[in-house]
Amino acid sequence: MERTFSFIKPDGVERKLVGKIIARFEDAGLKIVKLKMGRISKELAAQLYADTKEQLEGMGKKTFESMTKAGYQDKIKEIFGTEDPYLIGKQIREWNIEYATSGDVVAMVLEGENAVKRVREIIGKTDPALADKGTIRGDFANDSILNGNMQRRACRNIIHASDGDSAPREIELFEKNFF
Repeated sequence: MERTFSFIKPDGVERKLVGKIIARFEDAGLKIVKLKMGRISKELAAQLYADTKEQLEGMGKKTFESMTKAGYQDKIKEIFGTEDPYLIGKQIREWNIEYATSGDVVAMVLEGENAVKRVREIIGKTDPALADKGTIRGDFANDSILNGNMQRRACRNIIHASDGDSAPREIELFEKNFF
C-alpha cells in the first residue's frame, strides 16, 4: 500500500466542500489514515513550497509561457515587476504561502494502491480552467492560474496533492509540524 499527502486549501474549507472531497477519495477506495483541520503556519508553508532555483525557475517559465499563450505577455512585467523566470517563481511561491496560511485547511494522509497517482487523477490538473469535469478541481474550482496572476495572488484551486517524489517528504513534514 502506498501513502500520499493532500490538503484541502482554505477556499475548499470556506466553501464547505470538505465532505464532498473526502467522499471522492473514499469512493475511489482510498483510506484516510490521518486527518486534521487547522491553520498552517507560515514556517510550515515555506517548507512545503520548494525554494530551489530549479523549482522556482520552472514555475516562472510555466507562468511566462501560459500568459504568453493567453495573449498577456505584455502584462508579465507589470504584474511581476520582472520577466526573469526565477524571480517570477519566487513571487508565485510567496502567493502560495500567503494563500495556504489564509485560513483553515484539512490535511490528510491517504493510503491505497497507487495512491499518489490516483489522488492526482481524482483532483485534476493544477489549473482549474484546464481540469476535466469529474475531477475535484474541474467540478468545484471557480478560478484559474491566469486569473490569479492577473490579480497578483495564488490560484484558488481548492486542494493540494503530493506528486510521487514529494509525498514521503510532505507526509513527514506534516507529521512533525501539524498532525
